[in-house]
Amino acid sequence: MDPHSSVSRSPSGPAAHLPTGGEEHRELGFELVQATEAAAIVCASYLGKGDPDRVSEAAGDAMRHAFERSGLTGTVVLSPRHHTHMPHGMVIGGGDRKVDLGVYPVEGSTQVARGHINSVSLLVAVEPGGFARLPAVPQVEKFVAGPVARGAIDMDDSIADNLRRIAFASDVRVQDLTVAILERPRHQELIAEVAATGARIRTLEEGDFASAVMAALPGTGIDAAIGIGDLYATLIAACAVRCLGGEFLVRLMPRNDEEKSLAGDAGSHVYGMAELAPATDIEVAITGVTGGPLLPGVSFGSGFAETQSLVLSSRHATVRRLTTRHHVAVGPS
Repeated sequence: MDPHSSVSRSPSGPAAHLPTGGEEHRELGFELVQATEAAAIVCASYLGKGDPDRVSEAAGDAMRHAFERSGLTGTVVLSPRHHTHMPHGMVIGGGDRKVDLGVYPVEGSTQVARGHINSVSLLVAVEPGGFARLPAVPQVEKFVAGPVARGAIDMDDSIADNLRRIAFASDVRVQDLTVAILERPRHQELIAEVAATGARIRTLEEGDFASAVMAALPGTGIDAAIGIGDLYATLIAACAVRCLGGEFLVRLMPRNDEEKSLAGDAGSHVYGMAELAPATDIEVAITGVTGGPLLPGVSFGSGFAETQSLVLSSRHATVRRLTTRHHVAVGPS
């Protein structure tokens, strides 16, 4: 199946017009989204069929091949630790414009393999050297909320007080808030602490990136995302949250002496948005694979596949929702 022939692309949202201006100012998100769409369509064909490694491999191959047809040359700077198909340092594409990439061909390959929701494909591009350089401590403590909660979060304060301030900023009660937390043994005490405040909890099997974006994007039903997550996924997510105008605070979580040595004096430092996503020009593409609160999944019809995506740009200050219908050629399975 060839998912790369897009025949109908319908942008919507507050700035749905196509950008104008010189080559240096063109909105790169439209190049990126073709790669996330390709990865999502390939992933969705494996829905519920088991073998998450095969899902991840197919997504990586599809994203790489699609990106190679763009007008960009990208160096992979951030990628999931377990993903070997687009590793750190890989250079892809052959265009004149150079960018650094944060890649996640499929977040939630296990979700796809099991036929579960909340899987997405995503790609972030920044100017060379534009990603944050934090000590390489694998896990971080994070707290994410939407634009109305900017300035309301304090990592040194209690969960209860933070949720009270978010509720006040949102003009709701704490009981009206919904907090996203990954379903992990390490989060049992955190879940109990949030429950004690009266806030609702949405537990997710996967989604360091998706949960952060849901917390920053209006209309998802998620008001905050908290917990301990992967450093690289967190840095990629911070780029999207910055484009959305949300709040994002992070603290390193060293687990042993070696990681404490890596963290050094930064071990107790709280990183804010300016440090987590310092690039001047951030472009983000996210395409739904299996569907969920963030984005609908890929749907298939007779001779076509339809994708739903978000394209975010810090330079153009745009948040676009794209519905794209792709003509697909179906060959022997």
